[in-house]
Amino acid sequence: MLDIKFIRENTELVQDSAQKKNKTIDFDRLFDLDDTRKKLQQEIDALRSQQNTASGAIAQASGTERQSMIDEVSKIKKEIQDLEEQHKPVKEEFEALIYTIPNVIDQTVPVGADEDENKVIKTWGNKPEFDFTPQDHMSIANNLDLVDIEKAAEVSGSRFAYLKGDLVMMQMALMQMTFNALTNRDVIASIIKEQGIDIPDTPFVPIIPPVMIRDEVQTAIHRVFGDQTYQFKEDGLNMVASAEHTLAPYHMNETIDADRLPLRYVGYSTAFRKEAGTYGKDMGGIFRTHQFDKIELEIFSNKETGADEQKLMVGIQEYLTQQLGIHYQLVHVCTGDMGGPDYNQFDIECWLPGQDKFRETHTSDYMTDFQTRGINSRYKDENGTHYLHTNDATAFAIGRILIAILENYQNADGSVTVPDVLQPYMGGRQVIEKV
Repeated sequence: MLDIKFIRENTELVQDSAQKKNKTIDFDRLFDLDDTRKKLQQEIDALRSQQNTASGAIAQASGTERQSMIDEVSKIKKEIQDLEEQHKPVKEEFEALIYTIPNVIDQTVPVGADEDENKVIKTWGNKPEFDFTPQDHMSIANNLDLVDIEKAAEVSGSRFAYLKGDLVMMQMALMQMTFNALTNRDVIASIIKEQGIDIPDTPFVPIIPPVMIRDEVQTAIHRVFGDQTYQFKEDGLNMVASAEHTLAPYHMNETIDADRLPLRYVGYSTAFRKEAGTYGKDMGGIFRTHQFDKIELEIFSNKETGADEQKLMVGIQEYLTQQLGIHYQLVHVCTGDMGGPDYNQFDIECWLPGQDKFRETHTSDYMTDFQTRGINSRYKDENGTHYLHTNDATAFAIGRILIAILENYQNADGSVTVPDVLQPYMGGRQVIEKV
């Protein structure tokens, strides 16, 4: 969240950013609540100070004076209780309102109403050429017996799938390739050089995070998805909708020495989304499912290098996609399409021949200190203590990149060529074909 002092001092900037993100905020109400909250808290603190002083004096008093002092302390306690009852709903409304205020926006972000106004800033590779009509991923997968949607629907319902055989092996290969690359200092250094930035070549630490997160932590990092989330209300727990939801709070309530930064993690987990509001959209296949696997990147840095860490993340996404040889476009996400916590956002959209269009497969979010303020994640340098800056990004959304591979590497006979970079991780397998 944004600091209330920052909001007061930069109201026009915050309001402009909110409007560009299609958010309407009642700032007058926010400031009134803040004033009332502070006034009540000051009165409570003053009374508590009186209570402590009076309680300490009781031990030295005797007789009538002692009883009079006890009565006075009881009166103060009642006043504190009354004020706390007034303070609680004011504080709750204030916190609920301030959490709806989105992050401010980097000046480079294109202004637009929705995804139709995102800006393509780079295209890599070429569309594959076929001497036959390319099939979509489910036609390919059904022919090769790689995905079973019907049995999954019978067992679990719609938007679930069984992955089978060589497609499972390909998923494991993608994981191995990604983790091997991102734990290699030389690879990181080469991407940093390619991006033209000056940051440490610290490799990523592999991590498998929990797939459940507490309500209050999810709220604090601004990753509440409302009716998208699978909840266990009696336990105050939610299923994560991405691995970064439990990576972002990894340094919650910690203060990191600045010389340890950046801290970089590559995490793998299964994720879950109800996909509410998407009825009839991408119903066939594995592009949009309730359960999916992702490899996510999370970086904690200082405020000076946060923007360059995002450039590294975008560079990594491009590197990995180029390793697969898949045609893509890099998109600068506009104000109306970017996430509330984002200061800057980029997407990669891969070409899917079976759909004859680009589809989003990767995203990269720079949050500044928007997430860490709520979870008290800090770093300490010679100038004092500051909130950490966070970046998160998709290394691979497994289902979507499997779709891209199946459709871009399909052959006329229904087989699929295994990308060269994955072959060593699949026992040298060059082609997936019907058994």
